[in-house]
Amino acid sequence: MQIEFDPSELIGALTELQRVQIPGASVKALNRAAYDSTRQLSDEASRAFQSPVPFTLRSFLYRKATIDSLEAKVFIRDDAPGGNAPANYLLPQIAGGPQYPTRFQGALLNTVVELSGGRSAQVLQRGKVMVPNFRSPKTRRNQYGNMSSGQFTQILTALRGNVSSADLYTGKYKTNNQKQSQYIYLDEEEINEPYFRRRLTNSPKPGIYFVNRNISGGRYYRVMTDSRIPRFNSKFKFNNIGIESFTESFIKNFKLSILK
Repeated sequence: MQIEFDPSELIGALTELQRVQIPGASVKALNRAAYDSTRQLSDEASRAFQSPVPFTLRSFLYRKATIDSLEAKVFIRDDAPGGNAPANYLLPQIAGGPQYPTRFQGALLNTVVELSGGRSAQVLQRGKVMVPNFRSPKTRRNQYGNMSSGQFTQILTALRGNVSSADLYTGKYKTNNQKQSQYIYLDEEEINEPYFRRRLTNSPKPGIYFVNRNISGGRYYRVMTDSRIPRFNSKFKFNNIGIESFTESFIKNFKLSILK
């Protein structure tokens, strides 16, 4: 978004002194308006989204104006070392469209596991996403109601080199193994195998399962479900909120600076 201001339209006829004051007053007003906009965007985001994490609420940033560059910018953080950039995952909420593929989902796209019967499968297919199953007692939530980052890590570690469903099916993985519990991927064909079917604790759907081998015979809890990528309607009016807040703040603060 872009907003331009004409000082003469804001305060009418200008004296020579006021003309000299314009650059300094503009810098102060622009920077205050940019700051106020980020605070307003954060407040609106806290109301628009359910239990947003602090990182999201702090992702509305601004770049200051200077005497040499009478321009301030308000933007959404587009980097996140070790995580997902807010500018990416908020875009579908602002403009509408498919859910942003997180790093975890991208890792699943590049993960191939061994299945029973000598088959191999890519854990996640193009156009699909793994959605946490919060009805499962084995799905762990963090304080914001999302799946815990530790569980994401455990799932990837398990799928990328530990026990596969093929090991369980063939008996290679024994109950006296030190790793009593495990995460595995089961596809449509796998969940219809009698061996797995009778051990499922919830409805048989393709996805990622937590395997509790401490229980006699083993129990399989679906913690993530293979689903189509959801699409979102525009929910967060970033441009509207930013323009309204920035304009109101700039005009007020510019007049205070130049007319005092």
